[in-house]
Amino acid sequence: MANSHRLACLNARIEVLQVIEYLRAFLIGREAWAQFNALPIISGAFGIFRKDILSRVRGFRTSSIGEDLDLVVRMHRYMRETGKEYQIAFIPDPTCWTEVPSDLRTLARQRARWQKGLLDTLWLNRAMLFRRKYGRVGWITLPYMWLFELLAPVLELTGYVSIAVAASLGLLGRHFLILFLIFGYAYATLISVGSVMLEEMNYRRYNRSREAARLLLYCLLEHFPYRQLTMIWRLQGMWQYLRGDLKWRSMNRAGFATAK
Repeated sequence: MANSHRLACLNARIEVLQVIEYLRAFLIGREAWAQFNALPIISGAFGIFRKDILSRVRGFRTSSIGEDLDLVVRMHRYMRETGKEYQIAFIPDPTCWTEVPSDLRTLARQRARWQKGLLDTLWLNRAMLFRRKYGRVGWITLPYMWLFELLAPVLELTGYVSIAVAASLGLLGRHFLILFLIFGYAYATLISVGSVMLEEMNYRRYNRSREAARLLLYCLLEHFPYRQLTMIWRLQGMWQYLRGDLKWRSMNRAGFATAK
């Protein structure tokens, strides 16, 4: 019974950390991209598409791993190539309850698959990079996705290794290292805290203040150790793709009927 209780608590923490991660990505990231009509993805959990445009880009690609990202990028490409006016929007108001992974193994598979899907989509659409006819999508969105999304775990790992090597060789002062780590952690945590507060002030999805307070508390855990775990899983996804492993892999689902 004690082990089952600890496992349930761990699963709950994993789910809360994902809520914070989603709030930051949706409120800060996607709303900003949508303002410039450069939104790279409409989440598969809650997306509405025009049927005629969907038909013209031949719908979902059956071999795609990241089908939502792949579809939206192909829509951008089609509309830019045909010279038609269009708008891909993000609307934060609707509420959609989706089931997130509740255990580390399933979460690891999901993040590895997301990274494989990202690499697959970016590689297949690499001809859009820095091409005038693709506008801000080719000049800003896709380069950003390459550098700050696809290569982010590689750059992050390189940063950790560089700091460790520099510190071990005496090239990095202890005082500066401590201040640097504290500042980096505090800055990243403040972004998450701000996202939670913006969501609560604007949409008030939580009926009890204790629920919002819990989210704010878990912001302290998102950038350590949760971020380092996601970095490892994303690196695994890139390695799997480069090896030719394009499997979806099973996702464990508990179902909402079991929720208390």
